[in-house]
Amino acid sequence: MKREFGVLGIVIALGLGLLFGWFIPTPFTAPEPTSLQDQIISRGELIVGTSADYPPFENFTYPYTGEIEGFDVDVAQLIADELGVTLTMTHLDFGSLISACSAGTIDMIAAAMTYNEERAQSLAASVTYITVSQVVIVKNGSSLTTISDLTYFEDKPIDIGVQTGTVMHDELLALNNVSIIASPNAVTVMTNLKNDVVDCAYVDEPIFTAYNQTENLRIIYSTGSEPLALWTRYGEPELLYTINNVILNAYLDGTMYDLIDTWFG
Repeated sequence: MKREFGVLGIVIALGLGLLFGWFIPTPFTAPEPTSLQDQIISRGELIVGTSADYPPFENFTYPYTGEIEGFDVDVAQLIADELGVTLTMTHLDFGSLISACSAGTIDMIAAAMTYNEERAQSLAASVTYITVSQVVIVKNGSSLTTISDLTYFEDKPIDIGVQTGTVMHDELLALNNVSIIASPNAVTVMTNLKNDVVDCAYVDEPIFTAYNQTENLRIIYSTGSEPLALWTRYGEPELLYTINNVILNAYLDGTMYDLIDTWFG
């Protein structure tokens, strides 16, 4: 008899549990945003990594202080506006940007980064948003005239300055007979050229244009134009579509040409 009451009690308890389960709501938990674009919109902030030592693409208004401004910043702002979020620019050493984006520390890279296959193995590249040439530059009073002078000139080795992590640095590392003075940022590269620490520098042409406004410089070699891309993580097609769409529309409505004129004259 006790056993029968015990079984009956269990049945009643299960029935009540099921009954109340229908009527008592469980605490509601909002689902986590699944895509990076959803996460950006949810937090209200697009975090963009750059190396703020590369005018006119990106530079601090004062050395390593103040706001970051430049062509890439304005392009990134177009994307933030399209998403309806605030733009946050984050300064990192150029060589750290790809790993930071892969790890999710930043959402996107806007840092005058040239497209190449090696980088495309790690991150997803946007369509080309601008093309630039790379140039070897010297002070105007230098006796260097061509890149054939770079390996050895007037019985002494030639030191060439370059920023670490750039395609220019990779090109120089592939040569065996060049003395390379690599620096973590373009400001140091140009300061070394100004102070005769190096004999020449290998940089993007807009860097030459920016610094030649105050320094007396000269180009002794120029490459063909190469494409620059914005970068984000793989597996985020919504964000990549938005980035590419913003770039395309900026060219179609003339906004991109206005930015080019503003920053490159």
